[in-house]
Amino acid sequence: MVFCAYCGKSFTRKEHLERHIPSHTNVKPHRCSACQLSFARRDLLQRHHSTYHEARDPMEPLPGGVPTVAGRTPIACLNCAQAKTGCDKRVPCARCADKNLECQARFARRSSKAAMRAAQATAAMSNNHNHSHSHSHSHSHVSLPPQPSPTPAATVNPAFMDIDQGTPKPDPPIKTSMSPDSNNNAMTIDPRIQQHESPAKKNSPANSQMSSDDFPSPHPRVEGLDEFLQLGPDFIPQEPNYQDMLVWPEYPLDLDMYTSNMPLAQADVAMPTFTELSDISSNSEHMSSSRGSIHTRSTSIMSTGEFESAIKSVDMSLNTPTDTMIPEFEVVIAAEAAWPLARCNPPIYSGTCPRTAIVHLECLEQKSRHEGTWNALEQHLEQVDWDAADLASVIPMTSRTRDKMLAITQTFLHKALEIHRGGVNSQTKNFSSPRLLSFLVLPPSKILEYFLRSYVRNLSFFYSLVSAGCVDPNDMLQNNQAAALLVLLMIAQGASAVPTAEARALSAGLIETCRISLFDIIEKDIEMCADPTALRCALLFTLLGAWSGDKWLMDIAMGQRGMYLSMLKHAGMFESQPSMIPSFSSSTNAELQWRSWLHRESQNRLVYNFVMVDQELSLFHDTAPMLSTSELCAPLPGPELLWMSANADQWVAAVNSIYGCTANVNPQLLTTPSLTPSLYDLFQDLLNDNLSRRQASLTPHQLRLLLHPLQSCLYHITQMLSCFPDVMSTRRLGNGTAIKNSFESRLNEIQGLLQKWYELTINYYKSNPNCAISKTNLVIYHLISLNAVTNFPEIERLARREDFDGSYWELSLRHKRCIYQREEAIFHCGQVYRLLRSMPRDRRPNWWGAGVYRATLILWTDSVSRLDPNFQKRDESGPPVAIDQVTPEDPAVIAYLWNGEGVPILTHQRDGTSASLDKPGEVLEYAVKTLEDGVSSRLSDGVRRKLVTLGTNWQADGLTSAAASVPATTATSLC
Repeated sequence: MVFCAYCGKSFTRKEHLERHIPSHTNVKPHRCSACQLSFARRDLLQRHHSTYHEARDPMEPLPGGVPTVAGRTPIACLNCAQAKTGCDKRVPCARCADKNLECQARFARRSSKAAMRAAQATAAMSNNHNHSHSHSHSHSHVSLPPQPSPTPAATVNPAFMDIDQGTPKPDPPIKTSMSPDSNNNAMTIDPRIQQHESPAKKNSPANSQMSSDDFPSPHPRVEGLDEFLQLGPDFIPQEPNYQDMLVWPEYPLDLDMYTSNMPLAQADVAMPTFTELSDISSNSEHMSSSRGSIHTRSTSIMSTGEFESAIKSVDMSLNTPTDTMIPEFEVVIAAEAAWPLARCNPPIYSGTCPRTAIVHLECLEQKSRHEGTWNALEQHLEQVDWDAADLASVIPMTSRTRDKMLAITQTFLHKALEIHRGGVNSQTKNFSSPRLLSFLVLPPSKILEYFLRSYVRNLSFFYSLVSAGCVDPNDMLQNNQAAALLVLLMIAQGASAVPTAEARALSAGLIETCRISLFDIIEKDIEMCADPTALRCALLFTLLGAWSGDKWLMDIAMGQRGMYLSMLKHAGMFESQPSMIPSFSSSTNAELQWRSWLHRESQNRLVYNFVMVDQELSLFHDTAPMLSTSELCAPLPGPELLWMSANADQWVAAVNSIYGCTANVNPQLLTTPSLTPSLYDLFQDLLNDNLSRRQASLTPHQLRLLLHPLQSCLYHITQMLSCFPDVMSTRRLGNGTAIKNSFESRLNEIQGLLQKWYELTINYYKSNPNCAISKTNLVIYHLISLNAVTNFPEIERLARREDFDGSYWELSLRHKRCIYQREEAIFHCGQVYRLLRSMPRDRRPNWWGAGVYRATLILWTDSVSRLDPNFQKRDESGPPVAIDQVTPEDPAVIAYLWNGEGVPILTHQRDGTSASLDKPGEVLEYAVKTLEDGVSSRLSDGVRRKLVTLGTNWQADGLTSAAASVPATTATSLC
């Protein structure tokens, strides 16, 4: 399906759109050779010539070199029609001439009245001749070949006819059989036509076994329209209304299609072939199970007649002001229990989880039909504080670029809707009324530009992939489909950080749309696996999907992460490379060298951004990183000064200022690992205590990358230690104890390496206290350190009450398995709170809500365990220690960690009141208010609801009756 960028009309074939475009552009390329009049369409020129300049000789070519036969209009030749490609209708045509094929002309069915009368006269003469001939030889024993059938169609070679294969009537005879046994006028099909059957007949076997009365065309796609519109231009009137053609009784496109009253399998319905499955290979939801292909009414926001979304109230167990919550669909809230992270409540699994993708797509489609949808975004933009860097990061978008983006987005969106509303199991859908495809309306250009600026700002924690720090959508959309996908994903990333319902709907709809199109692009062209633009799209989708707050997008992003990393590896981007430091000479072309450096530098930045994403996802999902340190041999990205150079002259000047004059320098001196190290080289220096020589050149991004191998080592060691029991029995003493002690010593060594890393980072942070990247690195450091002193999967199992009998004795026993060192765990949790709250609300990483969740659940587990009256409590005395306010160098924190002096507390940011760590309700309330103070996102809102449910579940049992009750309120949601 393609769409006109001027009026939004939809067309099933590209040729039809190209024929429609001149009606807007006033371009008339077809000129009459007799009177020099111009026409926008070829058929109009032919009609003009036949009316005013009719040729005397029927074989005399018309303007443009197209011959006519008996007044019939030529159409695409047989070879071009079978290949479904354009044809210039010459004899031979250009395509057949290039491919050295035999060109056989064809003509439209419609003929002039004179030709029709001649055909009828010939048929009458043939009929009389055949009648007399058969009567005179009625008693003969010799069988003569039968004469052609006495029909008007027999007078014209059917090879020149445009055969309509999409109609249900039987195929017309193509070639008369000359066999002596064909006395009954049996016809044989021309093998050239037989090999190219209609796609509708191949892909829809059910169509040949079910009548329209039994089931009205189970295939929702309008593929049959292609064959219907394959007729020549003479069969299409001037300026047809293609929207009317889309409304077929056999192909209704109704939104109310999610009822499941049809059985999954019927005796008279043929199962789909493997060829059909390739059409929806990008739809992972439909491929999981038979249930996945059926949407109930709860998974569609447009199931009613007016397709309006009703608003319901969903109970919230915490005191959450309604003005801080964005209304959410209930199907999305129900799917939060199946998240792959933040599993503190009883989970549900994919087999019973409702589908949400169709909701996001329909929400985007519905909002595009209403005027004033983007007014709230414009009001939000008026309240945003712009700075010079933000204004300079995006080139203004031209009207032509926006029109092109609109047409591309329209195509991608309807492809996604077609897959989710139909798919391979479309015979199970029940259609009630036809519906036209709506025309998508994107936000104004200034809002799209703001989303692109938001993308540049929010991904500053990673290596910048935007050369010169400036996004030019006008230039990017001139490239292939992958570049268009990249722009849309950038817009989705920027919209995800805007706390409005419209921005959230736009972001979720674009993510799902781009997911399907990205997988489709890679599947159709396997060479795109090594394309840097496609891999940038994969990186953005992984980030957006993993932190989207939507169960299915989170699962798909986590599952496809391994595929994208394999694509990088197989493309050779992990391998070592020549020196990234250029060497200039008198014959050096600075422009070419700068372009070559940009290409290699962009690949290296892409690789190490994937390394950062791999580390983040592994940390918050409690899994091992998928990348090993030994294979990361690509050079680390160069200085930002080189990357931000706008031209070759600036780049050469930056190279000379950083590395000095490299002219006439031995290239071998520039290839040493000390100048262009890889992450593998950097980690070796950390192990050998040689990082001091690099301390002056270490960047925050390089320090963050060093956490990847440290986290990987820590994960494997803690996994081994979790296999040993808490209390070793006498039968298990011996070798098991020695192995456990060995791993505990290795754990201490990793903690020592983490302490070295912290010293390097804190020195940089003190000299640059406003560096957001350093704050992010410190948050990740404290979260990794928490994994060394706690067992977070065991904490979540306790929160879900798995294998928990509710007794205080069992609670104290589980506390020992969850938290190994209480003081250190409390300290790291407080630092996570402090660092996240010190960041600007709109400059926090996407996962900040998940970081608050992990720190909260650890403190909550400790406070719940302390409700046991027999719990071994340390005599805490002294002044209160606000663990979320003081720095690690504060004397009060040091005294608490080493001597146990002081009482740890939390401090509310709003009013300065304190929250006790001995009361689980206050801990949860503190976390919820912290999430409220940040920018609302689907992830943070989901974490809030999970913490509310956690407090409700434990308070209902009476175990936490001594704790402060958590206030309750309600929040709006969409059904």
